[in-house]
Amino acid sequence: MQKINYPTFILVTLFAVSILANQSSDKKVKAYRIETPLIIDGVLDETMYSNTPIDDFTQKNPDEGKPATELTNVWVGYDDEYIYFSAKLSDSEPELIDQMLVRRDNFSSSDWFIVGIDPFFDKRTGFMFAVNAGGSVADATVSNDTRIDESWDGVWESKVLVDTNGWNVEMKIPFSQLRFSEGEVMEWGINFERDIKRKNEESYFEMVPKDENGYASRMATLVGLQGVKMKQRIEFLPYLVQKAQFLQHEDGNPFYKGNQFQTSVGGDFKIGVGSNLSFDGTINPDFGQVEVDPAVVNLSAFETFYQEKRPFFIEGSSIFNFGRGGANNNWGFNFGTPELFYSRRIGRSPQVWSDSDYDYMDRPGDTRILGAAKFTGKINDSWSVGTISSVTERTYQTLQLGGNQFEEEIEPLTHYGVFRTNKQFSDNKQALGVIFTSVNRDVSNPNVKNQLVNEAYSFGTDGWTFLDEDETYVVTGSVVGSYISGSKESITSKQEEPYRYAQRPDATYNILDTNLTSLSGWYSRIMLNKQKGNFYINAALGAASPNFDHNDIGFQWNADKINGHLVLGYNWYEADGIFRRKTIYAAHFESYDFEGDILNNGFMVFSHFEFENYFNIGFDVGYFPGSFSKTNTRGGPKTLNPSSCFFEIDGYTDRREDYVIQYNAEIGSDELGGDAYSFGIDFQWKPSPQIDFSIGPEFSNNLSMLQWVTAVEDVNATNTYGSRYVFGEMNQKTISANIRLNWTFTPKLSLQLFVQPLISVGNYANFKKLERPRALDYDYYGDNGSTITYDSDNSEYTVDPDGSGESNFTFENPDFNFKSFRANLVFRYEVLPGSILYFVWTNDRSNYENQGKFDVANDFANLWEAETDNVFLLKFTYWIDI
Repeated sequence: MQKINYPTFILVTLFAVSILANQSSDKKVKAYRIETPLIIDGVLDETMYSNTPIDDFTQKNPDEGKPATELTNVWVGYDDEYIYFSAKLSDSEPELIDQMLVRRDNFSSSDWFIVGIDPFFDKRTGFMFAVNAGGSVADATVSNDTRIDESWDGVWESKVLVDTNGWNVEMKIPFSQLRFSEGEVMEWGINFERDIKRKNEESYFEMVPKDENGYASRMATLVGLQGVKMKQRIEFLPYLVQKAQFLQHEDGNPFYKGNQFQTSVGGDFKIGVGSNLSFDGTINPDFGQVEVDPAVVNLSAFETFYQEKRPFFIEGSSIFNFGRGGANNNWGFNFGTPELFYSRRIGRSPQVWSDSDYDYMDRPGDTRILGAAKFTGKINDSWSVGTISSVTERTYQTLQLGGNQFEEEIEPLTHYGVFRTNKQFSDNKQALGVIFTSVNRDVSNPNVKNQLVNEAYSFGTDGWTFLDEDETYVVTGSVVGSYISGSKESITSKQEEPYRYAQRPDATYNILDTNLTSLSGWYSRIMLNKQKGNFYINAALGAASPNFDHNDIGFQWNADKINGHLVLGYNWYEADGIFRRKTIYAAHFESYDFEGDILNNGFMVFSHFEFENYFNIGFDVGYFPGSFSKTNTRGGPKTLNPSSCFFEIDGYTDRREDYVIQYNAEIGSDELGGDAYSFGIDFQWKPSPQIDFSIGPEFSNNLSMLQWVTAVEDVNATNTYGSRYVFGEMNQKTISANIRLNWTFTPKLSLQLFVQPLISVGNYANFKKLERPRALDYDYYGDNGSTITYDSDNSEYTVDPDGSGESNFTFENPDFNFKSFRANLVFRYEVLPGSILYFVWTNDRSNYENQGKFDVANDFANLWEAETDNVFLLKFTYWIDI
């Protein structure tokens, strides 16, 4: 289960929702030109501080609308190269100021001063800069009014000073780090927030009621910026990486030594094009990620989605978001907007496999990126543009058989391209955007040609329009077309993908055609969303045609589907003596395929309550009537899913405390007798201002009455189109824990440790066959004249489906016992602004003994004794600003 970073979520979301609603502000902030640059030391003794500060702050929490309990004075200054934000944050109890040290961009509960700016004043985009009383910093970019992207790390300076009157902060931000439309006289959007941890107080210069919504659309006006000329921005970021790998390997492996120690050198560069556009490029890029992916057990037909963690791709990625603009909520319910650009496709693991025999293999784990470039920014205040172009090299695996070595191509030379632009109209009340993606491969190798398409394109347009002057209701929509082409074999493989399964023997629409050399499809969706107020509504209708395909550069989970949903809800924002806030939503959704069969059907209720003591609790419940499945038989006929239901509870304690508990529990069942339950609890401990430790154990038990095993051809299986589809009753038990230690020595020096042990055991029994498609009709092997026997020596089952002895078949015992231990240690030191030294250690071990037997003590012992992979990495990047 993916965890929400609740401190970050709460602080950023409340800041985003609160400071900027959908109405213009009459407040103005004066920026003062200074002749001598400020000395960033936290001492407010320069002449700029003789000017009148702004001090009109209003509470959002806990007492909405009342003046802030502590005085905050803020000044804004600028010179030719920098803009300065300074604040004197008075405190009547300075000994209680929270000076917690956290790693960059970790919005833990603390005493914060936050600046939000909208340099284009387009009311849709912006930047956020934050400093807490301990000197820790955070920054982010803003898109679509409320979407916060913390992946951006600007190069700027700050300093705090705590004294007997409170604390001071000075921030120095180069204009070169920002994007704006250059002019002799400029006006920007601006807002300020102050958080006081012990009071749970959030106060704002521009405060918006809790039933309002927005971020960049509600800011005060920054005036006084005159004569600012953006200098030519040229930045270089060379890097040096030294990697040492000590991996599991076979004795005598001739390839191991050559891959054990690796050194790489390269660099990124950034060139400003005017004041609002930039060109980013990279030479011999280092696109390895510092953080590891978590271990998962995936028993579905679909691949696992992993978040992007490579800085080149995550920085500024919001400009490539598609289909989600305008609305502040985008409910999906098994449909949603397609992920047209999934950057982890670039540099992915090689996709091509062969049947060649070998004694030893040297197969690269990823595809090297030869070069990549980005062009992003704004043409003017209302028109954004972004492009990405990347080339990955032709990749080979080396095999050795009988002392002879030979190479095989496993990934062709490939170009990936993305173009995105968005234009806003009518004071940002409407917008229209376009996206184009392309994948072009040199598939000259016959084996590669049979497995991969040679070109893939998608073209889409999206937009939104508000329906009223107050911008309460918004309609968003998108339309996408896709086209792929390649050999007959590669297009046949595309038709057989899990999100399509055109080879189904009972298909009546879009039937598999092995002579095709191209596929084209489309997607479309329209959605209504209420942006603010107590009452809430969200409704959508969308469809994806059977041949819609964008998976070569995107991440695809849907095709051949028509979907609709309705969400109604109510929010109580006023405290009532028990709760500070209450939320209840009710939803219904349905999905159909183009054959008219219902694929998803559900009724759900979501609720969330915040108590007066800042404890939170939520309850979710759902009921799902029976529906059809195209995926259960992995390309066979449709089956009927049993009706099911679930109940979930989750919550957490006051985030301000040194001890915080987060918990969740869920139970569910279906009409066949299947059931599932899970629970998890996360303990967070902050023993000092520098240390944040958490441990989150989880346990789940899942009894599936219809878990896929295999399919066997049998001409006598006439009811199921000449194949027997075998299922089993699987009991899966999983125990795991996420353990994290964040030790921040100084705002620029930190240590992060992530440890994840995981044991997942599946035991199969009561094997059965699908007797009749489109029904809950299954026959158990061992009944009605059939027999099933188990050969423990070969770990396989033998089935005689009719007792005749003429149609016997075997299948491997599907029991499993997957044990994994992953550890990731990251030491980060910001030597100079923008120049960072990393030391990384990764430990990975796994074990598969005792299939189907869940014994925690024995499993952990086996895991601890397993062979390990250890990788050590030293990386240094140096920022050069010309």
